[in-house]
Amino acid sequence: MGGMKRSREDYIAGGEVSLGYRAPSWSRGQLLGRGGFGSVFVAKLKKPCLGFPPIMAVKSEKAASESSALSIEQWFLRALKGCPNVVQYFGSDFTTTSSGDIIYNVFLELASGSLADFIKKYGSGTGMPEVLVRNCTRSILIGLKQVHDRGFVHCDIKPHNVLLVPNGDGYVAKVADFGLAKRQNVRDASGVRGTPLFFSPEMVRYGIQEAASDIWALGCSVLMMLTGKPPWASTRKSELMSRIAAESPTIPPHISKAAQNFLSCCFVGHPVKRLTATELLSHIFLLESDEGDEVYIQERAKVSDEKSLEVKPQSERCPSALPSFIPLPSSSSEEEEEDIPAAAKRTCYRQIHPVAIMGCQPPVTFTVRAN
Repeated sequence: MGGMKRSREDYIAGGEVSLGYRAPSWSRGQLLGRGGFGSVFVAKLKKPCLGFPPIMAVKSEKAASESSALSIEQWFLRALKGCPNVVQYFGSDFTTTSSGDIIYNVFLELASGSLADFIKKYGSGTGMPEVLVRNCTRSILIGLKQVHDRGFVHCDIKPHNVLLVPNGDGYVAKVADFGLAKRQNVRDASGVRGTPLFFSPEMVRYGIQEAASDIWALGCSVLMMLTGKPPWASTRKSELMSRIAAESPTIPPHISKAAQNFLSCCFVGHPVKRLTATELLSHIFLLESDEGDEVYIQERAKVSDEKSLEVKPQSERCPSALPSFIPLPSSSSEEEEEDIPAAAKRTCYRQIHPVAIMGCQPPVTFTVRAN
């Protein structure tokens, strides 16, 4: 029979064969997780390939159609490629199994886990230290700004869809999972999408889901970081939508005034009056100095080669080599430097309270609700 012989490198694992001649030669490793939009595995290159790191994550699903969630996610990730606070996309590949199934594979940046994993392990019931919440929120907001500036809406912002990507001794929180994303100002027959606990009032009342809805979901995520529990955790499912339409989640009184005001800015009922990602990046909660905080996150390797996140006191680390949990990305863009305030502009919240945004008055009067 004629035809091209396949080399050993064409075989992935378990009888899988790559269908793309320009695809990297790779092997499928351990399963990292399963979700509604495919399963995620470790992927290792068998030989170097330009544009691909030696170890990646690969999200895979049976190739159904161009409208599948993974195909949609791949389109958005490709459009957002290069955004430092969005999980990086490297390429895609099709493989076929011994049973004849066609598998669609999308290669992504490998993370050590999700923000939800970290909250569950270290903040469940009590919440994360505010310094970590502040730094993580800043990083997510930079990612959201990148998404919104390109005319997209994520539609499912929550800790499960924020990945912690290793960066030296620390981690960068990056926005991930774009399977439900859409273009701004575009409505379709599928209606609102996402996780009900993170729905905004306009989604429940009018079926409107735009960039402001991502900001509301961000507020719910910050609340979860601060308390260790999802918003509306004690609300019955039958009452959830009516409560979301009528009120905002309860803001705990034990957190700092800056954090309370930040949440109030996210939970403004009218989407037009809700602050944008760019505006929230100038909120005093994100500008406060981290000096004096005595916790940080570092990576350590277990005997089983699994990685975990560990909280250590400042006294156990070298002050000259302090890793930033969520470092701000360095940028040569003057426009981005203007949007992300410099550390020199940081000031104490008490110096400008009740004005939360430096140089401007909040658009509405915020009230903290207590149930």
